[in-house]
Amino acid sequence: MTSLWLTLVLLATPPVAPVAPGGSIDLDDPTGTALAPFHASLRRTAAGIEKTRVLFFGASHTAADLLTGRLRDRLQGRFGDGGHGFFMPAKPWRSYRKQHLVFDAPKRSSHGWDWEFVRIKGEPRVDGLYGLAGMAITATKKEQWSKFRTATEGAIGTRAGLFELWYDRQPSGGELTIAVKGQKKQRLKTKGTRGLGVFEVGFLDRAQSFELVPKGNGPVRLYGAILERPRAGVVLDNLGINGAKAASQLFWNESLWHTLVQRRKPALVVLAYGTNEASDEKQPIPEYELDLRRVLARVRRAAPGASCVLVGPSDHPVSPADRKERRDPEAELRFRHRVRTQHVIDTQRRVSREFGCGFFDTVAATGGRFSIVSWVDSEPQLAWHDYVHLTPAGYTVLGDRLYDALMAGFER
Repeated sequence: MTSLWLTLVLLATPPVAPVAPGGSIDLDDPTGTALAPFHASLRRTAAGIEKTRVLFFGASHTAADLLTGRLRDRLQGRFGDGGHGFFMPAKPWRSYRKQHLVFDAPKRSSHGWDWEFVRIKGEPRVDGLYGLAGMAITATKKEQWSKFRTATEGAIGTRAGLFELWYDRQPSGGELTIAVKGQKKQRLKTKGTRGLGVFEVGFLDRAQSFELVPKGNGPVRLYGAILERPRAGVVLDNLGINGAKAASQLFWNESLWHTLVQRRKPALVVLAYGTNEASDEKQPIPEYELDLRRVLARVRRAAPGASCVLVGPSDHPVSPADRKERRDPEAELRFRHRVRTQHVIDTQRRVSREFGCGFFDTVAATGGRFSIVSWVDSEPQLAWHDYVHLTPAGYTVLGDRLYDALMAGFER
């Protein structure tokens, strides 16, 4: 009888969801005021008065729009869907994704019909014209078309009512045909005196599709696009680039970047860098700190009234692969603490206080030193075997913990 009862209990009990190491933490914010502008904007959004916009810069943890996608869903689910926000209107890299947007584009071929992706790689451009996110895309052929549309399922991200396209006016600029569902095609001329060009079109707040086709009579250079809705709500702009560092922003033309930041009117600016810097043993920490101060000074000049948060590096121990010891079977079990990660964390914590920003300690939120090993071994798997990046499930967990940190104290 006991055995039968135990069997029935086991069959009736649902499997226990895995608990990821770490947990929700508070932002490091000694003054308690770092998030005041952000929270005030959220209250006005909740009252239907205005949009709350978030600019989220970062590296590979940000670029896939998984961490930011979870944060966007949580904020929009509570305060309203204000729109998709910023995105690149043609894929700058093959795996590029934007949550709640579906892309279509020509397949790679010997003709090179992909849009050219422009970002800091090697020697930066002399003019520094990389736009808001530190990247641009360029096309010269009519075969380099791009199509995208809003998602068709879900409570969020299925509608849009405003499309905005940012482009570079240049003396040799070509033309671009813009087709919006249900509207007459429009031809955009990008030729002119060098400077920022903005194309805007409004339409009914509904599911939408778009097509961009260069005419092929000159280069068309785009800095990005915006999709929003004509209503109060939250908009979170994902501005991540794989392999980026905070200091990358110092090579972006500040005048152009400043203009675009102010155009977005952010209530919160997030800088999620540090994992790549923690692996860069060549740069002395004092030099890294100087660069970080210069980046934050730019942020404060462009968005003086916005809240600011630094998201620290993730746990990234020195693995056997890093030390080229894989020929030793026991080497798989040996990891060393990456001391520089703590130096980067300490620097970000100190500098964030100086600039009135909050600091989110990602290592603490995920369980401390070597926690990434447990995230890799968890079921379901929460991190990949590079011991750096998280799986979609892992970014969901981290996104929830970051959301908790950003919303702590909101009710007060």
